[in-house]
Amino acid sequence: MVRKLFAILRGRPPRGKYTLLRRSMQVALLLLFATQVLFHGAIIEGSLASSRILKTIPMLDIFAWLEQLVASHQATLESIIAVLVVFTLYSVLGRFFCGWVCPMDMLFSIFERKLATPRSPRFARPHEAGRLEKLVPVAAMIAFLLLSVVFAQPFFTTISPIAGTTKLAATLVGILYNVPGATISLAIAWVTTTLAALAINIVAERVFGVKRLWCRFICPAGNIFGHVMNKYSLLTVKTVASNRCTFCQLCSVVCPMTIDVANIAKRGEDIRDYRCFRCGRCVEVCPERVLALTIGLPRRRTRGGDERRKA
Repeated sequence: MVRKLFAILRGRPPRGKYTLLRRSMQVALLLLFATQVLFHGAIIEGSLASSRILKTIPMLDIFAWLEQLVASHQATLESIIAVLVVFTLYSVLGRFFCGWVCPMDMLFSIFERKLATPRSPRFARPHEAGRLEKLVPVAAMIAFLLLSVVFAQPFFTTISPIAGTTKLAATLVGILYNVPGATISLAIAWVTTTLAALAINIVAERVFGVKRLWCRFICPAGNIFGHVMNKYSLLTVKTVASNRCTFCQLCSVVCPMTIDVANIAKRGEDIRDYRCFRCGRCVEVCPERVLALTIGLPRRRTRGGDERRKA
């Protein structure tokens, strides 16, 4: 407890097994996409927007499919199967993609303030999201879909730094090995979109006091997972012993998405906030082991106020 508190006060929250696993997974996936040209796509090919595993299993981002649908007014059987694979996967995992797969999370974490203290500006400190805050990412999704109709092509997917980062890595390896089609101009274009997203995040936090603006308000890929799937997904941060909670608020302070984890845990509820991407930071720092990142059925609240597992 003392060691963790001292680390928090120094602004360096301790890193646990989930953080190490997340970073390892993000780096491994980035390397797989980067070296796909060397293995002719035998393991994985494409990008995080649209890919194929072992040349057999198609995967297509849900929002990318929606943009494609409104832009072209048609959907192939393969695209439907691909999006159903992704939908099924994240129905189980919730907003797992943002914390364990997306390389932008790793990039953002390097440049952001690690602690969301109660004295930070409103959108950079732990808080429960209000109605307006929840509606902003929904409005962004609608805007991207409308722009896809106007330009007759998937708008966000085309400029997305998420897919762009994996494409950039593959392009750089392609340039290194003289693979046809891998050009420096493409690499520069993808660097630009990635740096633009990073700049938006840094300016929003440092100047306007809004933490993780890109992830919380702009990126439709993550928000569609959060809004649609977090409430019912099997993987979640569970409150396993609310009676042990001392309300030290370490869990809230280290949350990169500014969720008021401490208050939710004190009420004995699971963390099903649409912002939560199951990073496990709150679990790692909790000195009383109140929280656990685990798989289980969602709970429901009875009339008496008690929570029981769904049968």
